[in-house]
Amino acid sequence: MSAYIIREATPEDAAAILVHNDLIANEPDNGITRGPGENMTLQEEVAYLETCRATDNWVMLIAITPMGEVIGICGFQGGRRRATRHDGDFGISVNREWRDKGVGSALIQHLIAWAKSTGIITRVGLTVMTHNERAIHVYKKLGFELEGCKRAALFKEGRYIDVYMMGLLLLDRPKA
Repeated sequence: MSAYIIREATPEDAAAILVHNDLIANEPDNGITRGPGENMTLQEEVAYLETCRATDNWVMLIAITPMGEVIGICGFQGGRRRATRHDGDFGISVNREWRDKGVGSALIQHLIAWAKSTGIITRVGLTVMTHNERAIHVYKKLGFELEGCKRAALFKEGRYIDVYMMGLLLLDRPKA
């Protein structure tokens, strides 16, 4: 049996997701946009997961151990308008003890497979702090390309942080 499985999150996973989010938010120099204490309430998380499951271009994937511990999350939201439904961005986080073990790559590969299966998503995007070389390496390895830099996009731990915008096209299109 595998040490973890990856599957779509359900509202029943809300409490375990909140525990995971709190662990990540309290790490110094984490790559997520929320800070310590900025988690949703249980009711808000349940509602968000219900929305993800009911929206055909959104998904929340989790990596979970057989004991029910959420060790990684990858959430994707596609655009809400007709002109942007095909495009969306994801955020990802993996528990410190599970990093460098392929969990993040596996979550992203599942996300890409899901995106291709929707018949809707043709572009998957992300932002990553410019100093997060480990994550940038993984994204490039999975086919994401650098699209630009957003200067001073985040303000965390008393400083402004630049982020790269990266994207993966899931359609055949000649390069410019």
